[in-house]
Amino acid sequence: MEKVHLDGYNKFKAEFFGNNKELFDKLAKGQNPHTMVITCSDSRVQPATILSTNPGDIFVAENIGNAVPPYDTMVGDSTQAALEYAVVALKIQHIIILAHSSCGACAHLYHEPVEGEPHLKHVDKWLELLQPAKDASLLEMYADKNKNISEVTEKNNLKLSLNRLMTYPYIREAMDNGQMKIHGWWYNVGTAKVEVYDQATKTFRKK
Repeated sequence: MEKVHLDGYNKFKAEFFGNNKELFDKLAKGQNPHTMVITCSDSRVQPATILSTNPGDIFVAENIGNAVPPYDTMVGDSTQAALEYAVVALKIQHIIILAHSSCGACAHLYHEPVEGEPHLKHVDKWLELLQPAKDASLLEMYADKNKNISEVTEKNNLKLSLNRLMTYPYIREAMDNGQMKIHGWWYNVGTAKVEVYDQATKTFRKK
């Protein structure tokens, strides 16, 4: 184990764990998170830090591009299994799709391969899920070329994931019964500002 990892662990154990023994005694008996966060694997986006939560508060699923596969699509991804477990077994009350600025997955949608560079075959296959977001973004840019293509794509991808959540029968049922709500957040890495998607007006509101 590298020293940097061990030092980090020792700091956690001595400080956070040491000061929260009652919390960890409770967590040792089981989990009861109130929120599921589906976010990007990007190292700059840490849901527990951004939401200021403690262990046990949020159930997190990470993948490249904070993508949600359609319900009837089996792509060998754990996101679908995590959704099912969170909603059906844990009965979480909220799902947040947490997208972000400078997203490498969205940028890769426009990447033209260069001879000699590595072929990311698994990445390319996974990013096929984001293709509808790219298509919508190109149409949007055609109508207004002054927009930022990266931000437009990131936000369209967020909306795509929100729409796909509604293809899951148990999510629709939980929402219809008033047991759960879904949310879309776009997080600016450089400013820490968040824009929340309003599904009624289909617009993003700054927080």
